[in-house]
Amino acid sequence: MKFRISSIIAAATIVFAGLAAANPGHDHGKEEPKKEEPKKEETKKDDGKVKPYKPDTCIVSGDKLGEMGKPVSFEYKGQEIKLCCKDCRKDFDKDPAKYLKKLEEK
Repeated sequence: MKFRISSIIAAATIVFAGLAAANPGHDHGKEEPKKEEPKKEETKKDDGKVKPYKPDTCIVSGDKLGEMGKPVSFEYKGQEIKLCCKDCRKDFDKDPAKYLKKLEEK
């Protein structure tokens, strides 16, 4: 009986170890950024030039760029945007006008 329980425990340990290796936990800021498809409103200006993003902070959170890993960078209506993380991208997408106005003030 002891042998069967030990065998079951050993088999379960091997299975769970394999699952953990196949699906590592989230490590904020260290994962490779996914290539995001541009949204409709993310188009270049007619002249093809993109205004550079000058602040060294995220316009959504106010955090210094690079503290959360590689910044999320994209273009929105001819303006380069840099955010500290993908969670800030979700907030930006909810109300881009709000954050573009903040960018103009900087």
